[in-house]
Amino acid sequence: MRGVYLQLRKYRWFRLLILIGLPMFVLAAFFVVPLFFMVGLSFLDGLPPGAGITLDNYLGVVDSVYLSVLWRTFVLTAQTTLLVSVLGYTLAYSMVRFSKHTTFFLLLVVLPFWTNYIVRMYALITVFQNGGALSWLMNAVGLANGDFGILYTNHAVFLGLSYVWLPLATLPFYASLTNLDTDLIDAAKDLGAGPIKAFVTVTLPMTYTGIMAGVVLVAIPAFGSFVTPELLGGTNQVMIGNIIDQQFNQAFNWPFGSALGIIVSAFMVLILAVSALGGNSISRTGDVE
Repeated sequence: MRGVYLQLRKYRWFRLLILIGLPMFVLAAFFVVPLFFMVGLSFLDGLPPGAGITLDNYLGVVDSVYLSVLWRTFVLTAQTTLLVSVLGYTLAYSMVRFSKHTTFFLLLVVLPFWTNYIVRMYALITVFQNGGALSWLMNAVGLANGDFGILYTNHAVFLGLSYVWLPLATLPFYASLTNLDTDLIDAAKDLGAGPIKAFVTVTLPMTYTGIMAGVVLVAIPAFGSFVTPELLGGTNQVMIGNIIDQQFNQAFNWPFGSALGIIVSAFMVLILAVSALGGNSISRTGDVE
């Protein structure tokens, strides 16, 4: 066997098979196959065997209840992505351009990842509830009088999602800003560009890849989130992820849950396509210039 193995190692295709064979098998077994299974299940009127083919699962999404949940999910995702992108980029830019202790600040950025997700959510519950830390702060600065809380509101879900995904977006922002050639900024200023114009015309385009990576890393999990809205939003602030979870684990309507899951997956693919097209557009613009 060892002789056969040594003989096969001479072939390039065998080395490639060893390197990528296992990852491709895992990807196919645990992602591609379940995805195709979910697509097929979404067109059934029940669980196999014996289920017929129907479009009712997709037509059922066109309902005022589900459309309102989809719209709420989209708005929350857009708001979260915008806030996290602005805060994360500002934080990363400050660390790269103005701080001498970047390692310490990076440690603070990744520190929340050392704590379990559920633990962080319960910590936010104690902050957002009536009489919690937020209530104490609002009373201390004179913005509230008495008990104050935002738990089980849209604001709690929005702030919770922003808190969770801010560190994840900051890292690609930081990486892109670290690799930025500062000589280009200095050249723009020498040619008469002010700080704002140099930032808009040089820094932002040069770090576009990192920006889109951060946006994708925030938008995709935020759109499919169900733990955060369930714990911080209660029953009145559900997102599409909560509906999918209910269809699979409570209503046991797997075909309809699969249809909703396919819609969420299509939204994620759309985000990736837009980011890829935007990146190609920026690249072509740079080539022309």
